[in-house]
Amino acid sequence: MSVLDALLAITIATLAVAALEGLTSAANLRVIYLLAVLFVTIRRDEATAIATAIGSVLALNFFFVEPRHQLRISHSEDVVALGVFLVAALVVGRLAATSRERALRAESRERLARVRELEARLIAGVAAEVLAGASIEERLPKIAAETTDEDGRPLIRVDLRPVPAEAKDEHAVPLRTGNRSGWLYVRKGIGWERDDAARLAAALARLVDVALERERVATQSADAEATRRADVMKTAVLHAVSHDFRSPLTAITTAASGLREGALSERDRADLLNVIESESQRLARMVTDLLDLSRIQAGAVDPRADWVDLRDVVAGAAAQVRAAGSDHEVSIQLPDDLPLVQADASQLERVFSNLIDNAVRFSPPGVPVRISGGSSGGRVTVRVTDRGRGIPVAQRTQVFEPFFRGRDPRAGSGLGLAICRGFVEANHGRIQLSMSDGTSFAVSFPVARQPAPSA
Repeated sequence: MSVLDALLAITIATLAVAALEGLTSAANLRVIYLLAVLFVTIRRDEATAIATAIGSVLALNFFFVEPRHQLRISHSEDVVALGVFLVAALVVGRLAATSRERALRAESRERLARVRELEARLIAGVAAEVLAGASIEERLPKIAAETTDEDGRPLIRVDLRPVPAEAKDEHAVPLRTGNRSGWLYVRKGIGWERDDAARLAAALARLVDVALERERVATQSADAEATRRADVMKTAVLHAVSHDFRSPLTAITTAASGLREGALSERDRADLLNVIESESQRLARMVTDLLDLSRIQAGAVDPRADWVDLRDVVAGAAAQVRAAGSDHEVSIQLPDDLPLVQADASQLERVFSNLIDNAVRFSPPGVPVRISGGSSGGRVTVRVTDRGRGIPVAQRTQVFEPFFRGRDPRAGSGLGLAICRGFVEANHGRIQLSMSDGTSFAVSFPVARQPAPSA
């Protein structure tokens, strides 16, 4: 290619001199050959430039210097012309070579900067996802695909499958991690070399290792926490069975022993039978609570949702509390236009009976338990409030935990509020504790589109 450029430049210069020969002397037209030398010098290397200079002097001598068509240097002007051409070729060639070298270095620096920018952007994105705890197997290919050119075409592709699937216009580099392998694909022609792709793959592999190790540790930690909680739950259940069941069983056993004695009045016999009946019901409630808690923790609540009027549910729950022997006043202040909710009525009645029973147990004598509610912010809310001495700040985050009873001797088995939360959340609701106006438990559900009134 360099020889062709030299021959083409000399030929064009020769034709130009021939065309202009009638207008001025050949000596004045030597500058045209000098332009040809400079043209080749700028485009090609010094050897080609020197060859062009010599060829130009020979063409000028052969075609335009007398005697023509003979290679004979008979005038000092020819020697001077050759010297000028050679000096121009050497000087301009050196300057052109220096410029080309600088341009190549600048282009290389630009390419390197572009490569480093893309690398930094991709690594920063992956690192951010790792810190955020995202699944690296899902996010890494998506983050890589977001690195695009001006036309929106992906420059990088990541595939965490072990078998490569390289396209013709891609560099494929293995993405080796400690636990699995994948491939990094970089599109050719964007200034990236295979070494650049290999360096990026090594950095991404380290981040993938960190993410996978974090996931492994998190899984182990979750398993350990689940095991610990299961052990705590087993211990709590055993404690509940051994402690809470002991009192009613002792009472039942004592009453049964008393009934075996023959000399009992009808009143004493009735009292002993009442003890056996009430303590048996107490044991049955505790067994029911334990079974409900186990269903909740196993995710087997399975509510049967239907349209529910919370006023009817609350009224039924209050009646249950009164039927259990409580004569404490319960003030129900629910609006008539309270929207219906979609939930399991029997489970909600269980929730509100537990809440009302708790409120009655902790309320001062003569101070009614207040049940209020309303609809706002897209939710229907019912609040059960008592005026007792409240819950200590340190215990408020634990009240919904199973078997948590605090230090109050009036506390029951510690299952009621845990069961309330389980049933409420299973019905897509929320239960919250508030101490702003007494001790208040707010149960809320999202407002659903109301059913059409029946004809």
